[in-house]
Amino acid sequence: MKQNDPSKLQQLLNDKKTIAALAKSPDAQALAKMLSQNRDPAALKKAAQDAAKGDTEQLRQLIKSITASPDGAALLQRLDKTMGGK
Repeated sequence: MKQNDPSKLQQLLNDKKTIAALAKSPDAQALAKMLSQNRDPAALKKAAQDAAKGDTEQLRQLIKSITASPDGAALLQRLDKTMGGK
C-alpha cells in the first residue's frame, strides 16, 4: 500500500465492516496461514505489538519473507488491490 494516501488508509482501518470482510477473505486467510507457518506464535504477537508501538522492523522482516516467494508477493498485491491500492 505504498501509494495510498494516509488519510484513506486511516479511513479503511476505521471501517470495521470492511476490515471484517477483508479478514474473512480467502487472501487474508492465506496470508494468515503464511504468517503462521514455521513461526512462533509468541514472536508474531510481539511483532504486532512492537509495530503498534511504532517499531516496525520485525513486521518489515515478516513482509520481506512473504514477498520473497512469488505466491506471497502475488497474494500481497491482491490484498493491496482489495484495500484500494494501485
